[in-house]
Amino acid sequence: MTPRVLRLILFSLLCVFFSGCVMRPAGRGPATEFDRIREQIRVHPGSALSAGAAKVEITPPVGTPLAGYAKRRGKPSTGIRDPLYVRTLALSDGEDTLLLISADLLVFPQPLAERILQRISEESGVPRQGIILAATHTHSGAGSIATGFLHEQVFGRYSSKVEEGILSRILWSVRQALENRKPVQWSRAEEGSLLAGFVENRALPGGPVDSSLSVLLFSAEPGEVKAVVVNATAHPTLLDSQDMRFSADYPGELCRKMEEAYPGAVCLFFNGAAGDERPRDAIGATAEERVQRFGVLLAEAATALASRAPLEPKGDLAVWGGWFDLPDPQIRLGPIPLHPEIGKRMRPTAVFLNMAALEGMLLVPLPAELTVDLGTALKRKLAEKGNRSLLLGYANGYLGYAVTPQQYASGSYEAGMTWYGADFGQQLENDLLLLSGLYE
Repeated sequence: MTPRVLRLILFSLLCVFFSGCVMRPAGRGPATEFDRIREQIRVHPGSALSAGAAKVEITPPVGTPLAGYAKRRGKPSTGIRDPLYVRTLALSDGEDTLLLISADLLVFPQPLAERILQRISEESGVPRQGIILAATHTHSGAGSIATGFLHEQVFGRYSSKVEEGILSRILWSVRQALENRKPVQWSRAEEGSLLAGFVENRALPGGPVDSSLSVLLFSAEPGEVKAVVVNATAHPTLLDSQDMRFSADYPGELCRKMEEAYPGAVCLFFNGAAGDERPRDAIGATAEERVQRFGVLLAEAATALASRAPLEPKGDLAVWGGWFDLPDPQIRLGPIPLHPEIGKRMRPTAVFLNMAALEGMLLVPLPAELTVDLGTALKRKLAEKGNRSLLLGYANGYLGYAVTPQQYASGSYEAGMTWYGADFGQQLENDLLLLSGLYE
């Protein structure tokens, strides 16, 4: 056995020691009792909808590491380009409540996501299936929120103070949103090709992209917009690894412009299946110019879409979800595959999948980083069943990348960041389709 192989084995054991015990959720079983999940779905046609929204800053102190690029090596941040926020929208039809939460973070590591979701449910009384906790996926967000040797390579040294600060502010935003609910009318609008020419496939030049843009608007009275939800697909990586300032990247510019267009409103951005999609560099000569231009482009397109959509006076809401088994982890350290039992100690073995429907439109949280191929296939299959859908990426935790078998075989960056093997993307898609089929 060569010294190099011995070093890799030692590194493998260190990974298990440092990250194993915190990566696996406390004993949960898969959701096989579909009748039990179906019982969560309550349909009340003609229901009146109420909504409340809140926005709370979550920027940690300067000096806290950034999360997004391993090249930063956990170095301390040097400033704030623009503040980081958590934005919460609370919707209710009198029977069911849905909490939509969007935070300017890279991802919610699984242990942190589980902790936040549990605290929100305990304090608000909203069941787990009624909570969608998503990160915008900015690569200039707060680090120090993940434990374990491997995580600290991306998030920097863990700090319980930073984690507690973010957790407490998320809880505060939820409380505020629930407390300020008012009866609302709402609208929805989508355009399938608005971003054509402005986004690209980073893994396959000229490859498939999702250029759609979707907008939900909630208005308490004519002219009093409470909240706007914007859904688009692109990696927030316009600011590179050399920039050591906190920033929400283009989602921050988008939300700032939308909140200027609708004074008093809160704008929530949700990314889509953005695993291999990013904004094109051609939209600006510098990183700063690209961030501003892409954010403004999205805001102007979203405002135009929203202005053309008629307000609907009623809004039936439904939420449902349950636990599903995950495939055995397939993790490699360089050329060496780890034994599945070691992988099970490093990664979750089950995932809670949930879904919401607003007047038949499905809101689909994605707990993994799906490539465009998988995302567009999922939307197409949902549409074939008669369901319009919004894919809400980086939601309710993070299970790495999900790719097609062909992409997995290619050995691309995305394939290398897939923790559950070649068939994980297909299994996740099938589970989500099964879950959607319970809503009639």
